[in-house]
Amino acid sequence: MKDKEPPQDLLDWMGVKNAPNWVGTRSFGRLIGTLLVVAVPALFVGSLIAAFVVLWHTVDLAINGEGGAINLGAGALITALLGAPFLIWSTVLKHQTVRYQKEGHITDRINKAVEQLGAEKTEKVYTMGEDNKPIQAERTVPAIEVRIGAILSLERIAQDSTRYDKGRDHVRVMEILCAYVRENSNARAPRDFPLAEWEPLKDDATKAEREAHEMWRAARFADRYNANAREWAASLPKPRADIAQTLQVLGRRTAEQRRVEAAWPNPPEKETVWPFDLTCPDLPELKDDAPQTVPEVDRFSEKLSAWRERLRTYSGYRLDLRGANLQGTDLSAKRPDASDAVFAGLLLVGTRIEGANLSEARMEGADLNAARMEGANLSRARMEGADLSAARIEGAKLFGTRMGNANLLWARMEGASLSGARMEGASLSGARMEGASLNGARMEGADLSAARMEGASLNGARMDSLTSLSAATFQGAALREVDFKKVAISAEQVNSSFGDLSVKLSKGMARPAHWPDWELDGQSFDTELRKWQADPDAYTPPPRPEG
Repeated sequence: MKDKEPPQDLLDWMGVKNAPNWVGTRSFGRLIGTLLVVAVPALFVGSLIAAFVVLWHTVDLAINGEGGAINLGAGALITALLGAPFLIWSTVLKHQTVRYQKEGHITDRINKAVEQLGAEKTEKVYTMGEDNKPIQAERTVPAIEVRIGAILSLERIAQDSTRYDKGRDHVRVMEILCAYVRENSNARAPRDFPLAEWEPLKDDATKAEREAHEMWRAARFADRYNANAREWAASLPKPRADIAQTLQVLGRRTAEQRRVEAAWPNPPEKETVWPFDLTCPDLPELKDDAPQTVPEVDRFSEKLSAWRERLRTYSGYRLDLRGANLQGTDLSAKRPDASDAVFAGLLLVGTRIEGANLSEARMEGADLNAARMEGANLSRARMEGADLSAARIEGAKLFGTRMGNANLLWARMEGASLSGARMEGASLSGARMEGASLNGARMEGADLSAARMEGASLNGARMDSLTSLSAATFQGAALREVDFKKVAISAEQVNSSFGDLSVKLSKGMARPAHWPDWELDGQSFDTELRKWQADPDAYTPPPRPEG
């Protein structure tokens, strides 16, 4: 079993250094300890022998009449030799005392900070009585300024522990702060999206049912820019100042603090790596949209599997904010105090994050199972390997988000903005993406089986032979500049959508009669799409323009 006691240096033993430098002190301390074990008994025995010899010599001189006075130098030497072992022993005892005092001081600091986390104060409030006269009363409220001071003190303790004590108290502080967020963030009840649930359109829906479905979509998201969802998300109240401060502390953990978490409960070694700091493998970009070669895809798959397995088997400490109410929170990576890995590996199961700002946040490997993220801003967020199964992301802004190989099984993303999102290899089976914007989304190798994409826009979406569209629904979807030559898509799926000549179909697949046989510009395409969606049976595509 490894010795978990922190190494000490000589200056600390002597009690003259408050912030010792630990580099190389363990080896030096062991050497000094070995010397003390050997030298102290030898020195003591040597002192007794020397004292006896000097004393015998003095007595012998006195007997022979050559001088009877005891030599003062000899007496001083005897005193020094006899006292040396006791001086060394007292130094060792002082070192132990200082160490115990320091440990007790850290414990006292933590206890005092935790006590301040519950600080409250009374304030006067006035209410109107029956006679319309103000009545003064008192109420107890959190002492926010005291609590913020306690939160910052705990951050300092965690940093000092990481810097000087191999992080022995860092994880304990993180557990305290996470518990504080979970318990206190729910002091305000989360708000639900005010409109009723938007049920998926039936496969054999009638014209009236399709019109009702589109009406509800328009009411829920207002337009393709999801104005209603965004406005609702923006109206959500911001978290209390102490909760926001705690999240900032959690989000600016240093690389060394994350290494402590990776090694927990043991101290980190030189080779310790926080796995969420490892970059997700990526397929190299090819010029002129050239197709990837099979060997290159195979190598990518192997690297990706190894990366995911490392995240899956991670057994270190993870920040736990499960069940917290983080609506309207700023968790973005654009804040000046944000670290380079804000919330990777975070546990957010069932968390309420509606309207939260997570733009450019790093959340690789985070567990967002059943999280509520309606209207959240996840633009350019890094979510590779994250678990978003059953997550609620309706109306969320996911522009450019990196979700390669993420688990989005049965995720709710109706009306979400996923333009330019990286979802290569992601599991989107059963996902609800009705009315979502998937323009330019990368979905090579993604599993979209049974996904609901009615009314979705897939302008320039990228798919390949590994993309699974089995049982996926495209009723009313808009297709432009999409290459389906190597994608296993059925005639029924193509016929239920709207496209033009820019869409490339596999050899032998008939182009739907309601598709214009020429490439429309953006405005013309939107106009014809709305006409077709309004009355598919009566729609006639516009003729090719002359010239």
